[in-house]
Amino acid sequence: MTPLTWRRLALWVGVSVLLAWGAAALLLARGQAPVAVPLSLPIGCLIAGGIAIAWGWTVRAYQRGHRHHVDPMKALRTVAFAQACAYSGAVLGGGLGGYALALTAYWDHAPRRSIAIEALIAAAAAVAMLVAGVIAERWCRIDDDGDQHDAGPGAGAGAAPA
Repeated sequence: MTPLTWRRLALWVGVSVLLAWGAAALLLARGQAPVAVPLSLPIGCLIAGGIAIAWGWTVRAYQRGHRHHVDPMKALRTVAFAQACAYSGAVLGGGLGGYALALTAYWDHAPRRSIAIEALIAAAAAVAMLVAGVIAERWCRIDDDGDQHDAGPGAGAGAAPA
C-alpha cells in the first residue's frame, strides 16, 4: 500500500476545485439553480474522520506498547480506511470549495449566499476528514529500521511502511 503524500492530496484538491468551479460556473451562467448541500454531508465527513482517528489510535497504542495485541487485518483495514478518508476528503473538500467559489459571484442573492455558506461548511468538514485520515495513516506506519524484524510492538501489524 502506497503511503499518502501531501503532493498527491493537494493535486486531488486542486483538480477537484477546478472541475467543480468550472462546471458550477457554466451551469449557473446558463440559468441553472444551484443545488443545496445536504446537512448529512458534513456530519458524515466528521463521523468518518472520527472513526479513522479512533481506529488509528488503537494501532498507535499498540505500537507504543500500551496494548498487547492488534489484529493485523484490523491494522490493515485501519490504514485503508484512513487513506480512503484522506482521498475522499481531498475530492469532496476541493469540489465543495470550487462549488462555493462559483457561487460567490452571486453573493448578493441571499438564497445562493446561503448555499455557498453551506458548501463552505461542508468543505471544511471534508478537509477535517482529510486531516484525520492523514493523521490516522501516519499512526499506522511501522518503523522499518532493519534492526528489528518481527519483534516488538508494531511488528507484523499490517500497516503501511514508513
